Amino acid sequence: MFRTSEVVYDDLIWAEAPRWHDGVLWISDTQGSHLVEIAGSEVTVHDVSPPVNGTAPAPDGTLVGARMAGARVDRFDGQEWTVLADLGAAVGAGRLGDLTRRSDGTVYVDDLGSQDHSGKVEATGRLIKVDPQGNAAVAADGMTFPNGLALIEGETTLVVAETFAGRLRACTVAADGGLSAPRPWADLGAALGEEYKPDGIWAAADGSVWVGTTTGEAFVRVREGEVLERIDVDGFAIACCLDDDGAFYGTVAVSTDPEKTVFEAVAEKQLRAWVERHPRADA
Repeated sequence: MFRTSEVVYDDLIWAEAPRWHDGVLWISDTQGSHLVEIAGSEVTVHDVSPPVNGTAPAPDGTLVGARMAGARVDRFDGQEWTVLADLGAAVGAGRLGDLTRRSDGTVYVDDLGSQDHSGKVEATGRLIKVDPQGNAAVAADGMTFPNGLALIEGETTLVVAETFAGRLRACTVAADGGLSAPRPWADLGAALGEEYKPDGIWAAADGSVWVGTTTGEAFVRVREGEVLERIDVDGFAIACCLDDDGAFYGTVAVSTDPEKTVFEAVAEKQLRAWVERHPRADA
């Protein structure tokens, strides 16, 4: 259980990919073209163009990020970006989405191709695997707007959110990082209603997964289709993470145009977003 939330930072247009690492919370403002670094009361805003969506920390202190435009996975050392993999040249990737990383340095990233936020259901998305040397290959295809990614079960299973299919799918991860056996893992639409469309996800220590449910206006923790816990919010639930003490961080957005839904407002950047923290009740 969690206590009442507090707003950590609210000067955002759109808040994707919250990541906690070594006492620092990272947020990708994909519509504002910023990467926000929050360390206690100190906030550093990095200008990033083209913007990054998913990020993942590396053991050497760098951050790996998926460029939304340009189809690249880059490294950030806190000051400068360098190219890890050009996915447009390597595998013909289109627009990139979320990203996660194995402990051996292997990166998985969403390739949305030409899919957008219109809600059209097309199973044309792919997952791209990038090894630590920057070599890229298609690891899975036939995905419907692949979005949040999380590794569970000792990194032997990769869970992917398919936003406009309203579900999570799982793939088996081989020793070499290859993916196989894609299968249903949690159908949010069937369990909670069609407005529950998964966006960003985060693995919990027990093998369950926290999910931002977008228009469901809640973050839910699920395991193999079972809903275990939920945190309701006053807006569009985007993405989430946990810190080392188990506190929950969620990113939330609302449309600034009362005539437009959040999905409709994304293209015009008519949005306001924030990050809220929910401490554990027993902390």
